[in-house]
Amino acid sequence: MTVANEFRIVSIDDDKIQHILLKKRVALINPSAQVSSFEEPESAMDFLGKNKVELIFLDLNFPGISGWDLLRKLKEFTDAPVVVLSGNISREEQEKIVEFPQAIRLLEKPISNEQLSDIFNFLNS
Repeated sequence: MTVANEFRIVSIDDDKIQHILLKKRVALINPSAQVSSFEEPESAMDFLGKNKVELIFLDLNFPGISGWDLLRKLKEFTDAPVVVLSGNISREEQEKIVEFPQAIRLLEKPISNEQLSDIFNFLNS
């Protein structure tokens, strides 16, 4: 699968290991994609206010702020599609995700190569 050279991804997660896994998986599918990782939501929002990105991966659980609140704020900075990630997806999360049209997927961490490839294919269609 081929994705444009300027395909920029933002990962917002307070777990460094998730960033490493995502970068490795993205590199397997599209080595030229750029992944910017942020452990603190405020830094990510600052980046998104200054940079255009094509895709965002967002964790639901952060100390001090919920991923849902972040998802609401994201639309102030970007219209990029968001993949919401959670360590354990509850029925409540499955029901709540439909309130956010910017969120194109709700997936359990860690994301697999197949899921990532599916997302890229969806974005390219």
